[in-house]
Amino acid sequence: MQEVKAYIQEHMLDKVLDALNAIPALPSVAIVHLREFGHGTDDTRLRMAKMVKLEIDLPDELVAPVVETIVENARTGEGHPGDGKVFVCELREAIRIADGQRGDAAVQR
Repeated sequence: MQEVKAYIQEHMLDKVLDALNAIPALPSVAIVHLREFGHGTDDTRLRMAKMVKLEIDLPDELVAPVVETIVENARTGEGHPGDGKVFVCELREAIRIADGQRGDAAVQR
């Protein structure tokens, strides 16, 4: 099991979600609106940007298509470093509270 965390520009959210929705068996997606703080491209001034963090817990076989879909659909086409980042982390355990399912069964639909 893996957790995909993607930080994307807020205005790209609908496009990314529409594309993710086309992936069969995609489990739920947690969406967190946030403001990101970082240096500008000239490294002399700080900027804040409206971003969205997507968190998706997945069985291993869905990680590659989910990551590819996010990267392709979150890119603005301007090659801007502010387009975001995607991180993939291994999950040690998952337990669905409603029925006690564990492992991959806990993160599947």
